[in-house]
Amino acid sequence: AVVRSFSTATTRRATAATGKDQIEKGYFEIRKVQEHFQKKDGKPVFLKGSAVDSVLYRITMALALVGIGGMGKLFWELSVPKKE
Repeated sequence: AVVRSFSTATTRRATAATGKDQIEKGYFEIRKVQEHFQKKDGKPVFLKGSAVDSVLYRITMALALVGIGGMGKLFWELSVPKKE
């Protein structure tokens, strides 16, 4: 509780000292990006970026499934002896 009140008081003093006119331009750009990623549209955050994010996600999932399948095949071949 002490840390919270201390940090809030510091923020208030810093805001009062700088004023509204001295807020950096980048602050508003960051806020716009944050609002985009925090929209409640049902998508997970890693798919909210663009089409490139969706493609990278699908490639990653496909490669993971190929790897899991390869490991399953390897385990099967090692555990079941070949019939001669």
